[in-house]
Formats: sequence, structure tokens, C-alpha cells
Amino acid sequence: MRLKHQRLSSEELLLIRKLTDEGKSLNHLSSLIGVGKPTIYYQVRKFKPRIKKDFIVNLADFQIGELIGAFAGDGNYSHKKYDKNYPKKSYQHRIRYFLTFSKEREYANYLKSLLANLNLNPYIVKRDESVLIVTVGSKEFINFIKEYLTWGSDKTYTIKLKKKLSEYSDEFLCGFARGLMDTDGFLNSGNVACACISKELMNNLAEIFTKFNMDITRTSLDRGGNTRRLYFVRVRSKSLTEYSKFIGFSNSHKINSLNNILERRIRKD
Repeated sequence: MRLKHQRLSSEELLLIRKLTDEGKSLNHLSSLIGVGKPTIYYQVRKFKPRIKKDFIVNLADFQIGELIGAFAGDGNYSHKKYDKNYPKKSYQHRIRYFLTFSKEREYANYLKSLLANLNLNPYIVKRDESVLIVTVGSKEFINFIKEYLTWGSDKTYTIKLKKKLSEYSDEFLCGFARGLMDTDGFLNSGNVACACISKELMNNLAEIFTKFNMDITRTSLDRGGNTRRLYFVRVRSKSLTEYSKFIGFSNSHKINSLNNILERRIRKD
């Protein structure tokens, strides 16, 4: 019977090392030796430090576009030092996608799966009853995002594609439009639309829609006071078939809404 706070013996430490090398889990070691997993983990990390996984792009252009578009719409980036007392330590780079808990749990898992295919370690946090956050910490990933996007100190107001549309593949552009529509897009009774305070980002989206022969309208709304002007891009009803074909949604509640609109059109015709 192990006493509380009893130190691990040299034989137990050797056993932990041996079984870890054989691939035994923390749960197995904890149960066998009779100590908590944090104690086992502490000992294992002494001889087997955490190995940082390489950032590997295992996604097609369309899926890359989705991640970049979703970040442009509802993404956030922050970085800070781990400890102010040790300024030479590396920085923590955190990328987050903010989603609606009630409607976007499936979409959160979808984004998580895409991030995992980049050899990252994403996780989902429920902040409250309304907000779901897909989070990943990676300097390599934010540098990857910056290959496609550029923004200033106010990300939401200034974000846009970094290059001309002609420098991206069609697959990336369609994926980018889908990611942006999955996050900042919405559906009315007869069309799909997107709204954002970044005029340049809405210019990018309008160009993509036009490139794939969709009939669009553009408007803006002055909301008064200190609130910034809101820019809209809408795909008109007669182009919804093209939208569904080239762009579509990965966000399930928006997929269902679009399908309902298209079905009503078919019945009407």
C-alpha cells in the first residue's frame, strides 16, 4: 500500500522508463504503480521531453481556402510571452475561430479536423452558452495564414487577400469564399449574402463570385455614430445554383437553409 507523498523508488523509476519505452500509457502506469497521472507524467518528461510536431500541409487547395476564409471571417490571432520574467523564451501564438454554440457545433468539429490534418493540435472550448471557440497554438500556422492574408492593427477592418486573385488557384478561391460565407455569410428567403466592415475583403469576395459567373449586388450601410460602415455582397436568386455548385457551405445549418431555398425554387418552377 503506497503512503501519501511517498517518493518513487529507483526500481519504480526504472520500471516507468522501461514500460514507457514499450509504449504503455500513462493510465496503465498510474494504475500499476499506484500514483496519479501527473506524477507519472512528470517523471516521463524527464527522459522523454515533448516532441514538437512538424507543421505539414496535408490539405487540398479548396480546404486550405476554407481555413483561410474562415479566419478572415471569424478568426482571431494573439501572441504573448509565456513568462515576463524570462523574455528570451519563445512566444505563444494562438489562433482562434469564434462560432455560435447553438448552431455551429458540427462546423467547429469540421474546422478542428482540417487543422488536425496540418499536424496541429486543435481543441474546442465552450466559453458560455452562446460561444464556441476552435483554438490552436502554432507560430507556423499563423505564418502560413499570412502567406494568403494581410491586415493591420485592426484585423476586422483591414483584412483582405494578400495577392491578386489571378495568383491563387480556382480551388483555393472557391474554398476561401466558402470559409468566409460559413462564418460571416447568411441566407435570406431568396439569396445568400455576406456582411463585413472590411471593404477590401468584400471586394475580394465579389470578385470571386463574379469570376464564377454569379449575378451579385453590392450595398453598404452607414450605421451612424462611431460604428463603422457595413459592406454587403449578395448572390441573387437566379445564381444560387451556380453558388451551390462552385462555393456551397460546410456549415450544416447553412447547407440546410440553402437546400430549402433551392427546393422551393424547384417546386415553384
